[in-house]
Amino acid sequence: MNRPRLTSLDVLRGLTILGMIVVNNQGNGSHVLPSLGHATWNGITVADLVFPFFLVIMGVSMAISFAKKRPSVTKILRRSVLLFAFGFFLNAFPHFDPAEVHIMGVLQRIALVYLATALLVLYTPHRTQFAIGGALLVGYFALMTLVPVPGHGAGVLTPDGNLAGFIDRAVLGVRHVYGNGPYDPEGLLSTLPAIVSALIGVWAGNWVRQQQVTTHVSKRLATIGLALAVAGAAWAPLFPINKKLWTSSYVLFTGGCALMLLAITYEAVEVRGFRRLGRPFEILGLNAILVYMASEELAYVVDSTHFKPWLYTRVLAPFAGEILGSLLFSLTLAAATWLLAGALYRRRVFLKV
Repeated sequence: MNRPRLTSLDVLRGLTILGMIVVNNQGNGSHVLPSLGHATWNGITVADLVFPFFLVIMGVSMAISFAKKRPSVTKILRRSVLLFAFGFFLNAFPHFDPAEVHIMGVLQRIALVYLATALLVLYTPHRTQFAIGGALLVGYFALMTLVPVPGHGAGVLTPDGNLAGFIDRAVLGVRHVYGNGPYDPEGLLSTLPAIVSALIGVWAGNWVRQQQVTTHVSKRLATIGLALAVAGAAWAPLFPINKKLWTSSYVLFTGGCALMLLAITYEAVEVRGFRRLGRPFEILGLNAILVYMASEELAYVVDSTHFKPWLYTRVLAPFAGEILGSLLFSLTLAAATWLLAGALYRRRVFLKV
């Protein structure tokens, strides 16, 4: 049973993009609300929920759109290559240095996850998808805890000693890893469990699109989401919840939280009909990739001029304090990006990759 486009999904995508902008563009990195900064290593904050939420949402969208029109492999490859190229451009612009450019990134991970998930959805039955998803989570856990890293041994889940970081340094080269650091938060090996984040969305989307719009759907999504989050928390003592390593426990916990939030937006928008309340976020969600890229470039322009120190140091921080001023700065940047998205929305212009 094919359903019309889920407005609640666009609203949730817009909320997620807003979260990305706020998290990535604090006025002063040393003065942020604890929940809006990423966890230093193990553990989780609100900021650590944003990226996996986007992957789950992408999975739901794929389930709905693929049911309406099956895309060709050529189209899937084209979209993946373009997304990866956009991400690489954001890393390289405006001072491209082949010896130092950061190869991976947010859009690059989205591209790779989209490619793998799309091929699984198109060419494997549901049971096989579940089996592969489970194998990816368990297999990643086994690799990270049992395979020894030279100079560190097996199961050393520190920034320097983990297997994912070792592979990033060995394959990409230290100078092409994020911040020339010991690991890449969107690295190669850790992309494997990220595929399951999208698959969770696919499985949820396949079920939702076959249901009548009722509160039953919201309750079922919330129940499954809670079960996944509990499973992730239960796994954490053996495999800590860690965004930078995208651990299997992190996949389950964040995937569960994403489904619970989807349940809330579905109930509010689809069941209760509160569409106007979600419209500001829907505007962002309908042009999610463009909004994200625009926010990153706008942030670069602001950082490279005198506007940021003037607005944050001289206006917002003295008025609201350093921490609240930092949040207000990120919201100001988000508002500027929203104005662009609003102008495109009024003209019915939507970026389709």
